[in-house]
Amino acid sequence: MGADTTPGRTIKLERHLLWRIAVIAGLSGTLVAQVSKSDAQNAPPPAADSAPSSTKSAGHAAPPWPPVTPVGLDSYLQWARWPYQRIGIRGYMRSTYDRDGLNRTADASHFLYGEGPDFNVTLDAMGRGILYFVRTNRWHGSPWHYEIDGVDHILRETSTADPEHPLPESKYDPAEIFSPPMALTWPTTKGSDLNWVPIPFERSLRLAYERTFYGTGYYILHQFADDTLASPRPLDWRTPPDPQVLQVIGRSGSDVAPTDTARETNRLTFERGRPLRLFQLAGPVMIRALKLTLPRDRALTLSDAHLRITWDGRQKPSVDVPLALFFGAGLLYNRTNAEHLVKAFPVNIRYAGESVSLASYFPMPFFRSASIELIPCQATPRFTR
Repeated sequence: MGADTTPGRTIKLERHLLWRIAVIAGLSGTLVAQVSKSDAQNAPPPAADSAPSSTKSAGHAAPPWPPVTPVGLDSYLQWARWPYQRIGIRGYMRSTYDRDGLNRTADASHFLYGEGPDFNVTLDAMGRGILYFVRTNRWHGSPWHYEIDGVDHILRETSTADPEHPLPESKYDPAEIFSPPMALTWPTTKGSDLNWVPIPFERSLRLAYERTFYGTGYYILHQFADDTLASPRPLDWRTPPDPQVLQVIGRSGSDVAPTDTARETNRLTFERGRPLRLFQLAGPVMIRALKLTLPRDRALTLSDAHLRITWDGRQKPSVDVPLALFFGAGLLYNRTNAEHLVKAFPVNIRYAGESVSLASYFPMPFFRSASIELIPCQATPRFTR
């Protein structure tokens, strides 16, 4: 703890102890809850209580305000900071839906405007920001034009040359930039081309399709206020993603929780039809992993049970969501008997033998307390065995 000694001005600087929590629950009659903690040295720093000035005193520079937000590839390497407030940053979702509201041809081929037969615009953003995600229906629309700050770049899929006869191993081109796990094509996803390569822009971004047949598009982008302190890494379309980033995302489906933890274990009884408090914690704490293990023969009927999380003694929960949905699935139904129903960063659902493991590694901090409960579905379950 220290203070700014500038005359007439005092700012208290505090270092909070953040705990890291790992919860593992088995719903075959007993619940095992494991709590782990780490010291503040390895925890992300808390947000400041007020905005310090840039005045230097006693050899120390005041931290920037608003805090610098890791964006682009940095956001993967600093994912412990995901829950922090992003001052001056807004997230947007855009798509090619029918803007007349008639749902003509579903959500396909509804372009904003065209500037020629081979330049049909689906996304048009002004200002500063980053495009984080693009989903298209297979190769439809390819070649795609990414016009960044007025400079046109072309991305295509290798099935583009002969779309009537798509290649079984079709890939993005250029493949050295758009490669797994940051970019996946339909032979892998079994339906869509997905691109998570961050595309930063300073003044404008336009995305346009050369082909218009069933040209679907779903996009997620962030846009910044002019004075936002962010740390984007420029993309020059010639440099492959940072190997460290690929390594982090390549761990999807595995346990990515911090390892420098101590554990506390509780065992509880799960009774059919009654709410179950998984655990109650005192803060300040940061949850780093939430894991549940279900009997495979009961997983489907538990899909509609609600996971309820209440922070800091509030009257209403901040999280109240169907169990399956919290971990990335609509239902805990594995029709193909795949090992992973969900394999993402940082959530996964894995089937192994007679059990189903659900894991979420989203960092979730709180100040005073956290109550995590499992609430049985009050209505008739949608699916039963």
